[in-house]
Amino acid sequence: MISGESILVSLVRLVDHLPFPPPPARRKRGRQQTYSDRLIVKAVVVMIIRRLYTAWALLAFLHQDDPVVAQLRSLLAEHGQFPTRRTWERRLAALPQRCRVSLGGSGATW
Repeated sequence: MISGESILVSLVRLVDHLPFPPPPARRKRGRQQTYSDRLIVKAVVVMIIRRLYTAWALLAFLHQDDPVVAQLRSLLAEHGQFPTRRTWERRLAALPQRCRVSLGGSGATW
């Protein structure tokens, strides 16, 4: 079955079906995370496919007026908000340590 959306949008939607561990029962000290690790993994998929190497390049790509990019913008927002550049940088830098165990069972290598 072929859908009318681009392959990139389809790949980003597939991230929703990856198994992620549930949040811990006790939260660590500090500010609670607003955006999930699933959202950051979606951004990594976009960055790999489009060969975007920085958070700045990702935001510049998502600022384009294109129907595919408009679909991606809606997929990369949570709670009606879109992360800032600094949030993308921090979370992308911390992603390998946070998801090493959870994505290890799915065959992904970091």
